[in-house]
Amino acid sequence: MELKLLRAFLTIAELRHFGQAADLLCVSQPALSKQIAALEASLGARLFERGRHGAELTTFGAGFLPDAEALIRDADDILTRAREASSGTRGFLRVGLGLSTLTEVPQLVADFRKRYPNIGVTLNDLSSAEQTRRLLSGKLEVGFLRLPAEAGLSSFPMLDEALGLAIPQHARWKRIPSNLDELNEAGFIALARGRGPGLAAQIDRWCAAHGFVPNVIQHTDDIQTVLAGVAAGVGAAFLPSRVQYLLRDARVLSLRGPGARWRVGLAWQTARDDAVVKCFVAFVQATRKNKRLAGAKRS
Repeated sequence: MELKLLRAFLTIAELRHFGQAADLLCVSQPALSKQIAALEASLGARLFERGRHGAELTTFGAGFLPDAEALIRDADDILTRAREASSGTRGFLRVGLGLSTLTEVPQLVADFRKRYPNIGVTLNDLSSAEQTRRLLSGKLEVGFLRLPAEAGLSSFPMLDEALGLAIPQHARWKRIPSNLDELNEAGFIALARGRGPGLAAQIDRWCAAHGFVPNVIQHTDDIQTVLAGVAAGVGAAFLPSRVQYLLRDARVLSLRGPGARWRVGLAWQTARDDAVVKCFVAFVQATRKNKRLAGAKRS
């Protein structure tokens, strides 16, 4: 059953006049009459009684009217959803994020959801290495990860991150001691290398550049345990400096020198043609631009 014929039927049913309906639909009256005749032939019954004063629904036509309205309403809804999906304003988005972006990405995603309420979003706390694997395998749409991104991924930088030393609040150091071996007095809590290979490699580079071998007294499988251990005074920990916003009863000392800094950016699979991903990338880029402009005006 053609939707065009149903729309013609509904227009005549509303106006009760073939001529007025033809004008509204921008067709000739004979052409409109042929459309209704075709619809009646497919249904096996007449829809209208035509007279000098217009057109009235037959008993069959009046009974068919609610079904025709429902069909057109459903068709319009399907078309709207399809257009939203093709434009990137409807769908789903699986987002990867790590420790360095825990303070920024949730608000960014919340603003995105307000703008595009028909896009379902899930957040996944993953290492950069795991995000990369999932992006390349199609199990993640976008990820905020350590740059540079691997081949097959497009990306742009979001923020600069630095390695920091998280220490208990009561620790005596106000800055990094010149004799790094002093830091081994309390010992270190470290995230298991398999859970954060990028962070572990960053720590290795910094320690190697400074000739320091940390005394790791505990390995953990999650970052929450590392944070809790530092706050409880169990030991110190090398962590991204932005973790200071998540720590209570602890301080973060900045580290300098080779191996202390890296960049974090938004990445997505280059070859993947996904309108929702394009929409999210454009939103993030526009948000960053607006923040830069606002900062320039304040200064």
